[in-house]
Amino acid sequence: MIPKFPRADIEPKTVRVLRPRTWIAPEVGLLDLGGRLAVVKDFAVIPLVTRLAVGLPLIRHEVSILRRLLGVEGVPQLLATVDRYAFVMSHFEARSLYKVPAAELPAGIFEGVTALLARIHGRGVVHLDLRQRKNVLLSSDGRPVIIDFASALHFSRPSAVFRFMCNVDRTAILKLKNRVLPGSLSEAETEQLRSFDRMRKFWVIQRRRPNKKDRLDAGKNA
Repeated sequence: MIPKFPRADIEPKTVRVLRPRTWIAPEVGLLDLGGRLAVVKDFAVIPLVTRLAVGLPLIRHEVSILRRLLGVEGVPQLLATVDRYAFVMSHFEARSLYKVPAAELPAGIFEGVTALLARIHGRGVVHLDLRQRKNVLLSSDGRPVIIDFASALHFSRPSAVFRFMCNVDRTAILKLKNRVLPGSLSEAETEQLRSFDRMRKFWVIQRRRPNKKDRLDAGKNA
């Protein structure tokens, strides 16, 4: 059972604002819960129209995803719900993996990221926003962390669509690996990325224009 967190306790327990609110995005704050740090995501502070149209469904969705990931080490754990506009989750002392110098990366870190992703997929959840490099972190104790499940989807049973979405996640991690550790992709990984990039040309909807950084350097990886 996920406990309730009193809204009246948010302000006095806030250490700092991690991400300020906008007219459409929630305020994300760092809480001190008696020596334990936690994160609150709060849509109640944005305008009423976007709070109802955007905040309410997004909070419901992300809370439902985090419930499905309870017990998965390396993802935020749902600690409490506040009301229909906010929830509290665990905090990681971590930094964006892509910002860590290659010499400081633990051995096998990307194998660890892949294993974490497999555990997430094992719960029927696909992330779908791992091309945002800030969503893959390295914790202070050298473990991989994946955050921000606002765009995630849950599938109740395996299907062709689910397998395709899992591949979207996996190839995003391969792209990140290729950027962080150039030349480290195996031949199989390189071919997997090339095949996926070829397939993307036939997508009816593209979320953004192709980025040169997303393409493999064929000369270097051939």
